Amino acid sequence: MSDPDRALVEACQSAIGQDFEEAYRQLFVLYQDRVYTVCLRVTGNADDALDAAQETMVTLSRKVGEFAFLSKFSSWVYRIAVNSAIDVRRRRLDAPHGRVRVQMVADDGDGPLQQHPSDPTHSDPVGASTRAEARSLVQEALQQINPRFAALLTLRYVEGLSYEEIAEVQETHLGTVKSRLNRAHAALREYLEARGWTDDEHPQGNGI
Repeated sequence: MSDPDRALVEACQSAIGQDFEEAYRQLFVLYQDRVYTVCLRVTGNADDALDAAQETMVTLSRKVGEFAFLSKFSSWVYRIAVNSAIDVRRRRLDAPHGRVRVQMVADDGDGPLQQHPSDPTHSDPVGASTRAEARSLVQEALQQINPRFAALLTLRYVEGLSYEEIAEVQETHLGTVKSRLNRAHAALREYLEARGWTDDEHPQGNGI
């Protein structure tokens, strides 16, 4: 299996002492933003996201030597990040959650997670306000629905992973991923509709 991170991972696995620290530093820089983004979307809170991201990176440093390239290294990292974020969110269920501060972005136009930087919001202030409200509701919904659904939606629409890549992250079958995503879409739609939104009102919207 071809893995663009293989050389860097193998450098970590074969190094000791300061050589390991340098090799791992490169992995840390490569993945820190992606890990934090996933943790932020799943936890919905910057402090919780930081805790989960730190847990993820510590786990990577301790277990990178065990990685056997049975999947892509990035899939393994995403798996650890998702699990860490879900654990942190569950531990702090009763704590107040802050709003997600980073805009949701989708690459494939599948509904209210989408926002392109080139949107001409300056020429459509009403539409811009509607889109902003929908994004805020989506971000709020991710904090309220099942965290595993939030993780699925994040992997698909924020990180832009394919169904096949998500299946590898979750160590499951492609059909299972599609089924779970359908349930995640339904949970998100139910939350939005309970707050007065319909598919026709979703910005750029064919819904999720």
